[in-house]
Amino acid sequence: MNSSTNQDKIPYRNEQAKRGFFDHLRGAKGFTDASVNDYADAIGQWQIFSENEDFATFDKSKAMAFCGWLVRRATKTPEGTLKPATRYHYLRRVKEFFLWLAGQPEYSQKLVRGDAEYLRISKKDMQIVLAGTTKAMPTLEEVQKVIGNIEPTTEIGMRDRALISFALITGCRISAIISLKMRSFDKAAHRIHQNPADGVRTKNSKTIITTFFPIGWDEPSRYFLEWYEYLESKGFAPDEPIFPATSSEISTKKAYSKDSISRSFWSDAGSARKIFEKRCENAGVKYYHPHSYRHLVVSLMSKMRLTEEEKRAISLTLGHENIGTTFGAYGYGSMGVDRAVDIVRELRDFQTSNGTVEIPDEVRAFLKRLIDGK
Repeated sequence: MNSSTNQDKIPYRNEQAKRGFFDHLRGAKGFTDASVNDYADAIGQWQIFSENEDFATFDKSKAMAFCGWLVRRATKTPEGTLKPATRYHYLRRVKEFFLWLAGQPEYSQKLVRGDAEYLRISKKDMQIVLAGTTKAMPTLEEVQKVIGNIEPTTEIGMRDRALISFALITGCRISAIISLKMRSFDKAAHRIHQNPADGVRTKNSKTIITTFFPIGWDEPSRYFLEWYEYLESKGFAPDEPIFPATSSEISTKKAYSKDSISRSFWSDAGSARKIFEKRCENAGVKYYHPHSYRHLVVSLMSKMRLTEEEKRAISLTLGHENIGTTFGAYGYGSMGVDRAVDIVRELRDFQTSNGTVEIPDEVRAFLKRLIDGK
């Protein structure tokens, strides 16, 4: 039984262990602060469950009890409980923490790595997680309306039109977009170098090189190029932002202007997201967050007859190592039942004069997943 003195040291040891793990995530794995916060939230759930018990007392029985606690945990959501996907992410992050902790000298003799394997959701719930949910995303027509409604009569209008156009044709994450420097774009080759060494904030600090996707609408690339060339004409240096903050958002002694840009980066993506929201509202279009534009890009690409090599190219330019991530979570994995029914009905359109059916590869792949129950 722990003495009162030893008991008093537990909160300190736990916090020390967490700090070491968070340093590991940032340093060894290159995680962003936002990702580290997700792990902190998950470990916080464990501490609520265990009443801040010493991490060194973790074992398989407590792991299984934690899984059950997450299932029963009440929430203020309409469902009243945590969704399987939420529980899955809590468990995988807590599992990663205890696996790391078991490898630390002061815990290696107290923890059994195999016990962390009991931090898992049921197979039934895992099927729900893998099935995914229908992702809310705008239609191309809605984005066309938003972009077309922006008057480029001021620097802010030009920037906002270029910003939304760029998100559409590249599928870049908003955190990367707002941290791009002039040097990040190769105007001759139309290449965007998302290089963390240049300060570009990519997911997991991954270097990504992308370009403009062929979405069947040329104006967005023209709007972005016009904006980039405008910045060049203003003498923007290689290390200055492609999408600068509004001058009124930067605290200086100079007069503020809501119509002019500064030469400073946004401190976070919040202001950029508000631009998307404001421009959608002005156009009378439902607001979709910037990340949904990645889903739209993949949706548009998925409608093309792509070779495996082309799918791999799209995955890499979006920063995905796995084609399944792109065309699963971002593509057909988010397909709704209504769309599935439409595809089956449209099969007659592929029927040839001799009665045989020539099904496009992407439709064939989706039908195989239906048959296989995946």
